[in-house]
Amino acid sequence: MTVGGAIGADIHGKNHHVSGSFSRHVLSLDLLTADGRVRTVAPGTPLFDATAGGMGLTGVVLTATLRLQPVETSLMSVDTERADDLDDLMARLSADDHRYRYSVAWIDLLARGAATGRAVLTRGDHAPLDALPGGTRARREPLAFRTSRLPAAPSFVPEGLLNRTTVGLFNALWYRRAPRARTGQLQRIPTFFHPLDGVPHWNRVYGRSGFVQYQFVVGHGREDVLRRIVRRISERRCPSFLAVLKRFGEADPGWLSFPVPGWTLALDVPASLPGLGALLDGLDEEVAAAGGRVYLAKDSRLRPELLAAMYPRLDDFRALRAELDPRGVFTSDLARRLRL
Repeated sequence: MTVGGAIGADIHGKNHHVSGSFSRHVLSLDLLTADGRVRTVAPGTPLFDATAGGMGLTGVVLTATLRLQPVETSLMSVDTERADDLDDLMARLSADDHRYRYSVAWIDLLARGAATGRAVLTRGDHAPLDALPGGTRARREPLAFRTSRLPAAPSFVPEGLLNRTTVGLFNALWYRRAPRARTGQLQRIPTFFHPLDGVPHWNRVYGRSGFVQYQFVVGHGREDVLRRIVRRISERRCPSFLAVLKRFGEADPGWLSFPVPGWTLALDVPASLPGLGALLDGLDEEVAAAGGRVYLAKDSRLRPELLAAMYPRLDDFRALRAELDPRGVFTSDLARRLRL
């Protein structure tokens, strides 16, 4: 993803509960608008708030000035623990998340009964220099950045390979191999932040039909909605081996920015799953009724009539875009479907 794309989607990470989304770290940007002008846009202005999370519909970000966090090493100090079920997981996140800059939980969405929502919780921070063992290569080159690559997934995976049985076995293995409690493990940045990038063409495990990404957020106090959705997915036996839960902190100013204080669940599901459209439509309705929202950067099928309930500043965004770009120079399939 480019810096402009990160602003347009107002992306968030495992640190949102303490650091907010990407736009909160943008000091200014230069935006090429539909009339050919290049405008310098500062935070706190309507154009900035429309651009941050505006999915590229206000113009092209040419340059951006960012505030970055200094680090001493390229390693992470990571704590890992297992949660027995969803309530146990939410209790751990609520109690201790303030102690960590980064926090995320992998959830087994195929577990049922008393184990519904069981998870592996991983939290950490950038390792300081004095945490690295003396006399090692890491200590001599603390900022060296190295990636690791695993063998590529085959170019074609049979449609039936990714099913409830195989995903259930993978999920059970992933959960049980995780330590019940481990602290201070040193991990490379890629291992902690984007482990799938170590597997070339990992998306091929979904077969030719591919997969659908789905992510929603519901606010604090609506944990009942999160519980119901996790139970529905579990009872539906939806074969998702990539499902993560995070806590969001304060809302960001972007009119179409996704994060609001609460709980966000993201999952990938095979596009070939029978009844998937109806399942996700039902989840959309439940999320909207609870005052939550779906992440537009991952959306490919949300019905437009639900959008206003999810994004209260939608009319402001539409009005500014109509004034800024009356001929619709900047558009997309998403914009046309959702009438942005």
